[in-house]
Amino acid sequence: MLFKQVACFEMDGATLGLDVNGDISYVSHAHSDHARRSKVDRIIASPQTIGIAGITYNERVCLDSVKLHPAGHMFGATQIEIAGDGGNFVYTGDMSIEDGFTYDGAEIVESDRLLIEATYGSPEYNFPKKEALADVIKREVLTKLRYGNVIFTVYPKGKSQELTKILNEYCGITPVVHKQIAEINGRYAKLGSALSYVSSDSDEASDMFRDNFVGIIPKSMFSMDLKMRLTKHYRKPAYFASLSGWNVKYNNPYYDLSLPFSDHAGYNDLIEYVEHSDPKRVYVFGPFSEQFSNVLKLKGYQAYPIK
Repeated sequence: MLFKQVACFEMDGATLGLDVNGDISYVSHAHSDHARRSKVDRIIASPQTIGIAGITYNERVCLDSVKLHPAGHMFGATQIEIAGDGGNFVYTGDMSIEDGFTYDGAEIVESDRLLIEATYGSPEYNFPKKEALADVIKREVLTKLRYGNVIFTVYPKGKSQELTKILNEYCGITPVVHKQIAEINGRYAKLGSALSYVSSDSDEASDMFRDNFVGIIPKSMFSMDLKMRLTKHYRKPAYFASLSGWNVKYNNPYYDLSLPFSDHAGYNDLIEYVEHSDPKRVYVFGPFSEQFSNVLKLKGYQAYPIK
């Protein structure tokens, strides 16, 4: 077995790529840093991941030695468990133990060898419950909507759909979403997760723009220039909001609302996963791989950072 940023797993004379290309490509979820290609030969992934990422393939592989388990994080995300003579190996991919609004939380899988993410593997990154954050979103949105427009900037896949669901269920609001997000929302609906939204390039959106509205745009579009242009165009405040786990420490002062809303496991949840999985060896990847590995070593685990 060879570990790099993510793993390649040698089995039965074939290379199984874990979120990288291999003779067989396992894709844990639909975010572009994991679903790296739009076309592969042989694939292991959930139907939701394949559909949301828009992956085409020649063969969807099923192996007796391989099981997929829920990973949380986003709709359709999975962990992979591989059985072998030396015990089982589990790769979590990106994961979240807590249930989301469009997905169930990760199942903790007992393992002999575990490859786990540590995106937030530092003690300061523990997040409020998602229901509590949804209550804050409801309060802030309904208050600010009296005076102007509320624009959320989030990633198009995963978090946009979580936010859409919150706005639907907690606020009774149908947001206007960027056409890129509308396309992903449409894929969610076809795969069994219906959302109420209006695409920004539709006639219905033009009507909604006449009143105060809630919008969702890709995170990459945010700028102070956009904030000023929208304020000037609609002649009312444009309140911009950010939802990110990094907001625990890093708040952009140009946002009117910054909440520590993460689709990854926080530090305590990562510890909980490892303790309940109880592996003989732990391999850690992500921004805090070395720090989190050292924490696990102090707890008695054989832990190794993957860089």
